[in-house]
Amino acid sequence: MKKDKSRVEGIHWGDEQLREYLNFNTYDGTDRDFHCLYRAYTRMDAQAFAEFVELFKSEGRNISATNPEGKTLAQIVATHVKSGEYLAALQ
Repeated sequence: MKKDKSRVEGIHWGDEQLREYLNFNTYDGTDRDFHCLYRAYTRMDAQAFAEFVELFKSEGRNISATNPEGKTLAQIVATHVKSGEYLAALQ
């Protein structure tokens, strides 16, 4: 997946904005739940991402969804140096 937008920092993510990230589709066979989580991770600050993850789980979505290589977002995030808050949200 290509990172085409930078993370937005310093804004308030409202419920409606967070919900928009539940609706992304994938066209390359990537698990839809993984794709939505990944997009949120690459675009949200840590606080908004934590709120999104709670919403994601409350909607019955799969926090353990994997990418085509079989890795969860938590496994990927764990390899990033400044990812502590994001990883905590996924636990």
